[in-house]
Amino acid sequence: MDFKTRKMKVLIVEDDEASRQFMTTLIRDEGYDVMEAANGAEGLKCFESFQPELVFSDISMPIMDGLEMLEKIRKKSYDSIVVMTTAFGTAEYTLKALRLHANDYLVKPVLPQDVIANLKKYEDVLTTRSAEREVFGMILHRELTLQLGNLPGIVSKVVDRLMQETEGRIPAAERLSVHLGLLEIIMNAIEHGNLGINYTEKGEALEGESGDWNNLVSQRMSAAPYKDRSVLVQFQMDGECCEWTITDEGEGFDWQNVPDPNDPENLLAANGRGIMLARLSFDDLTYLGNGNQVVVRKNLPPI
Repeated sequence: MDFKTRKMKVLIVEDDEASRQFMTTLIRDEGYDVMEAANGAEGLKCFESFQPELVFSDISMPIMDGLEMLEKIRKKSYDSIVVMTTAFGTAEYTLKALRLHANDYLVKPVLPQDVIANLKKYEDVLTTRSAEREVFGMILHRELTLQLGNLPGIVSKVVDRLMQETEGRIPAAERLSVHLGLLEIIMNAIEHGNLGINYTEKGEALEGESGDWNNLVSQRMSAAPYKDRSVLVQFQMDGECCEWTITDEGEGFDWQNVPDPNDPENLLAANGRGIMLARLSFDDLTYLGNGNQVVVRKNLPPI
């Protein structure tokens, strides 16, 4: 059965029973199909039989830890989204997980609103993601320019359209990572760029009542000068690389002080999380001017 006609399957891998039951109950109450496992070995078996679209996994577990399980999962599938749950003091392991192609992470204690936000975000990605089409011959050059308004709800569809331009060129093992990296960059351009929402405002809204974040976004979308701004996406692909230039109409920011994604301790910082995740998806990420234009590059295998 196609994913778009059924409930998303979610696998929870966590050795702490209370934490595991908390997440299982929360996700099942949100209407998703859930399976749980107490360690990486059980989680791997569940992954093979259950075939989940989304996995939440702890890193430190007995028998088989989350890193070993993740590495084995990625040898089987690059289509499932994997979110690691990490505790303070394990930042180095979290960075290693991201380099093993985990897609995101949550810091313990995991909050209900963070889990729900991940569910909605990744369900949207998976629902709008097109099936890969067979490409005959080798596409050597492509260009595309796209302009979109401040509409966070259509960004997943926009990214899916951008990824269609790269069919047959970006290897299957790297496509999901690039897809999610583009999603982070474009959402960042809308929320922090065009709508001028800073990290403090976003954090307070997400930690507040359930509708606070959506209300904040709606208010900015209808107020001057934010409502008339747009994001420009310019794409080009040749025999060597894919390159996307994303330009917003905001005031920019001090991009030179963005946390270094290669420093594990920055994973727990409040600022720059999306940018750090995006940096791990591309071979190069460069800000231009006052920070309202970013260029991301993905090198391609030789023709």
